[in-house]
Amino acid sequence: MSDEILSFDIPGILGCQKNRYPMLFIDRVTECVPGKYAKGFKLFSYNEWFFHGYETSEPKVWSVIQIEAMSQMFLMTFLTKEGIRGSVAMSNKFNNVQFFRKISCGERLELEATLDSFGRGVARGTVRGFVDGVLACSMECVIVAAELFQDFKVRLPEPIKNNNAASAKVYKPIDFGISKIRECLLNKFPWLFLDRVMDIEPGKYVVARKNFTYNEEYFPAHFPGSPSVPGFIQIESCMQAFLLTFLSLDNYKRRETADRLLNNVVVKRKIIPGDTLEMHATLTSFNRGVAKGKVESYVDGEPAVSFEVVAVVVDELDKFKPKQ
Repeated sequence: MSDEILSFDIPGILGCQKNRYPMLFIDRVTECVPGKYAKGFKLFSYNEWFFHGYETSEPKVWSVIQIEAMSQMFLMTFLTKEGIRGSVAMSNKFNNVQFFRKISCGERLELEATLDSFGRGVARGTVRGFVDGVLACSMECVIVAAELFQDFKVRLPEPIKNNNAASAKVYKPIDFGISKIRECLLNKFPWLFLDRVMDIEPGKYVVARKNFTYNEEYFPAHFPGSPSVPGFIQIESCMQAFLLTFLSLDNYKRRETADRLLNNVVVKRKIIPGDTLEMHATLTSFNRGVAKGKVESYVDGEPAVSFEVVAVVVDELDKFKPKQ
């Protein structure tokens, strides 16, 4: 007997996964064989909240929104299976996350997710996104269905008590709050996820903090009864700390940037209201508008999100493109 091919509109999607407005980033699943693959799309409209958090004349879809849309389509490869529909799933690891083109208002991101393996509540696979038939983004991912993974905290890599003196350091207060951050970044409400810089050497490193309070708009939707910070917002917070390592340089303040590659993205712990995320971002190289580095972050000294990153200053990189 051949596999049954299913499709899901919004009510069907809501019956399979826990994401809700304003944290749901897929509009339709057009083709799905549970336990194998899912295909569908996300439409992007200027009315969406995230387009208004960055001061540029041409709004774009954030790389972490693309990650989350890919993740949610990947969820449909296994949360459509009978017996586990509606289970809570948690991002664990993303690798080789690539962004190939800018995605703008009015465009449609076609998503194709493949489940390579699913056992003991751990799903592994790949996702690709296309706009007008052209590859726009892709990644490899590991997502955990926590309800099926009863010994989740034991089986996942144990948080290692951090021995890095920097994470336990008491910082001398410096005048680098929201106003100074906004002098460097184009981000603004509701897409600014840094509260204060604790230490900085422009062109080298940044230590920044983000406080998570229950008044943030996504907590009631993610999830009712068990609020936690969405993985993509954890990643975006760390990304903004990294951007600040070079956008704090006088010649680069408030320049437009784009992410190109994230590697070894690991979400190591749940972050809940009342937690403070401390981010340590390091710039390892910066040449011709291409910035490379890494971010490590902590909650109460325990490792949280970490990744390696390549980002670019858009107009700086354009100077070195071959002339047509």
